[in-house]
Amino acid sequence: MANRNKNFDETVAKKMQNFEFSQSFILALINDHELPIQDALIESIEAIGLSEFAEKCGYSIQYVSDFVNRRKDYKVEVIDKFLQPFGLKIKLDVEKVT
Repeated sequence: MANRNKNFDETVAKKMQNFEFSQSFILALINDHELPIQDALIESIEAIGLSEFAEKCGYSIQYVSDFVNRRKDYKVEVIDKFLQPFGLKIKLDVEKVT
């Protein structure tokens, strides 16, 4: 078995294989717990497992690990690609300040 993050829970990882569950999981972190998208992604990736997530999004495990461990700053396009396995995408909006 691959090295796992200390937060890895095998039961949650199995549930995260279900698309609806994983989508609800990350949306709850963002909307209900008000986590920034990057933090919610990191928690979700750790719940799935780095190697499993790397396969889903098409990046190397090292690239995903660098993201999870905040070794690099990532462009919106990369974060958007990380959201794809959850059926989500970033929507940027600009408002007039009053």
